[in-house]
Amino acid sequence: MSVLGPEEIAQIIVFVIDTPANGPHELNFDADNRSMTEIAVLPVKLPENTDPVTTAFFNYYKDHAVHPRSVNSTNGWTAGTPWGYYNFHLQAHIDEISPRPALIVTGENAHSRYMAEESYNHIKDHKELVVVPGADHVDLYDQMDKIPFDKFDSFFKDNL
Repeated sequence: MSVLGPEEIAQIIVFVIDTPANGPHELNFDADNRSMTEIAVLPVKLPENTDPVTTAFFNYYKDHAVHPRSVNSTNGWTAGTPWGYYNFHLQAHIDEISPRPALIVTGENAHSRYMAEESYNHIKDHKELVVVPGADHVDLYDQMDKIPFDKFDSFFKDNL
């Protein structure tokens, strides 16, 4: 494991600010082999002309849903973050879901919509894709008027 120097940190900061929904993806260790807290994934202040995806995440994690222990609201990922959960190919075995029923929900304007559609296309049968009109990725976290509760209700009633 390596320790980041000032030049590498500056490069990561530029990368994080200029790249939507990304951040450092490995732990760094200091000279005493202690894990280091990563830099924040989101900036303290949003630069002008920031892309819509970063703006949506910023508005959610830095304003609407701020929490002192949230990795997205504060200093980013640490040794306690479950990297193993994120470090896998999402579509590797998705075709094995069938014949189990699958309900996939995404926002019409979600940056992650392509992943939902890719998942839907890989599942063979017993599947439904719901695209919520006007919703982006974070709208579906807690915007009660946009979350399709009726779809969840009927899906679970029909399939459990």
